[in-house]
Amino acid sequence: MAKKIGLLPCIVLGLVLSVAAAPADASPAPSQGTARLTSSALRTAAATGLVQRVLEDQVLALTNRQRRAHGCGALRSSTALRKSARGHTVTMAAQDEMSHQLPGEVKFSTRITRAGYTNWRLVAENVARGFSGPRAVVRAWMNSPSHRRNMLNCRLRDLGVGVVLQDGQLWWTQNFGRR
Repeated sequence: MAKKIGLLPCIVLGLVLSVAAAPADASPAPSQGTARLTSSALRTAAATGLVQRVLEDQVLALTNRQRRAHGCGALRSSTALRKSARGHTVTMAAQDEMSHQLPGEVKFSTRITRAGYTNWRLVAENVARGFSGPRAVVRAWMNSPSHRRNMLNCRLRDLGVGVVLQDGQLWWTQNFGRR
């Protein structure tokens, strides 16, 4: 049975593939070589950031679909919570360990505050690794009582999602908050 893929992920994947396949100039002038390399690196970084944002936004949308189905209001996207979630996700992937608090790291509520989500009254966090995409990770969180509790906590109002691809594996963090 064929699997349906949304138009936006296909466009994004096409963009990434076209950027990755963009030919490099064979013999750039010495003074221009660095600029061209930097330009190519910037295009690749921009494409990677776009894919990351699309995946994170899909997790937000799927989480909100679950919340609406269970009588909760939709979560708003928070730049500060996204910054916190991304930072933690990078740290987990780099250390190849999934945890809410890695060795030498401050607790998640402090990370959230340091990322700029201040004066909060309630925060929560979900982490995961190894799921193939947004639908799979949201499904797994919904099947876990403690993660489901966070996702369906109607008192929470804001969400930031972080996703990182490291060594062929996706790492995920959701940071929730209410001010």
